[in-house]
Amino acid sequence: MPAFNHSVATWFHDHHGIASTAELIALGVGRQRRRELLAAGVLERLFEGVYHLTSSPLTFEARCRAVCVADESLVLCCFTAGALMGLRKCGTKWLHCTTGRRAKPIGPSVKVHRTRLELTDHIVTRDDGIRHTDAVQTFFDLARHTGDLALRSIGEQIIADGLATHEELADRVSKVASRGRPGSGRAVRVIAERSPVGKAADSDDEVVLLHALHGAGLMEFVRHPPVQLRTGDVVHPDLGVPDVGLYVEVDHPTWHNTAEQAAYDKWRDFEIRLLGGEVERIPSGWLTHSLDTVVADLAERLRLRRLQVGVQLR
Repeated sequence: MPAFNHSVATWFHDHHGIASTAELIALGVGRQRRRELLAAGVLERLFEGVYHLTSSPLTFEARCRAVCVADESLVLCCFTAGALMGLRKCGTKWLHCTTGRRAKPIGPSVKVHRTRLELTDHIVTRDDGIRHTDAVQTFFDLARHTGDLALRSIGEQIIADGLATHEELADRVSKVASRGRPGSGRAVRVIAERSPVGKAADSDDEVVLLHALHGAGLMEFVRHPPVQLRTGDVVHPDLGVPDVGLYVEVDHPTWHNTAEQAAYDKWRDFEIRLLGGEVERIPSGWLTHSLDTVVADLAERLRLRRLQVGVQLR
């Protein structure tokens, strides 16, 4: 007798190899059959009432679905929700989840956070049965676990990826931040320091460099200043001081090493120079090993550029 019929096999395929007791019963797999499959090693029990198909890899998504199946009150949050949305700086061996009620322990690798917040409008339920907080709630939740710079970088990615707008993040923070609630001060501070004008930073490197420049008092640098080329196209260098036409691009090898991208970069830099501007390209590796030197060099470059175009030093 085959282990499964087509419906059961399809279910496991579409749900990361995870099924609950109720789901298996609905698919026609009763108690005796479950016992036989467990004894044969075809299934294993992860949590009470949660089964894993042993031939299916126990991936990150499979573990997430198992937690959601184990307790319907649990919603994946914090780093786990961030990882499910592909946010940077969200890798962790733990699965983080939140609930508004008392929940029994799930397992040693699962951290359960209690919350009094109303999350109904901020839960994403995927077709595979995984539940997680949406981007605006995840941003606020991460404020208790990260530093200012990391949270700023995550917020920029959320906006750049279209998961939420600056206004949506600010609105959620204003509604839920309160004295004594962990992360409130950081979330309020990071949102307050961010200008809602202009495109979001595309990479963590841009966030790190802009933060370092501002920390050195070089507040003239802004993210993604618009530059209209002779063709009428509008481009947005990573950083720049539009008043003096000085622009900075942070080149990461993943995005800037292809021949096509290199050719485009050279054409765009040439067009900006024809407008009287200047483009400085900074390899991303320099930010890891020589950030202070990069900031000092750009400060000097800005000083010389101001003298060159006749703008008074501030």
